[in-house]
Amino acid sequence: MSTRGFGHILVERSGGIGGFLLVWDVDIDTSKHREELGERVAELPWPSSGDGHGDSTQGTRGSVSAADRYVYLIESRYGHARFGETELTGEWKELVDHVQDVAEPERRRPGAD
Repeated sequence: MSTRGFGHILVERSGGIGGFLLVWDVDIDTSKHREELGERVAELPWPSSGDGHGDSTQGTRGSVSAADRYVYLIESRYGHARFGETELTGEWKELVDHVQDVAEPERRRPGAD
């Protein structure tokens, strides 16, 4: 881990009825789940920008099909990844479940910051 810490992990779920976004945002460094969550986030296979280090400008991972009810965007200082509901599996699903367990969701309108 770098001296910068782990930073935030943000999970955004869009789609479904009403078109609202649900956002879970955790400051990993101040969380009581810092070590477990921070290590999990740091070890994920974030899309590579070619220099071996992730950043928030990277592309997406996974695919989204017409059959997906929800789309998940996962962002951290290591990069970001986007999954359709049917593609969110394995370690990525475990991360999303963990974040949803430790943070309260915030409801946002699409396009609102």
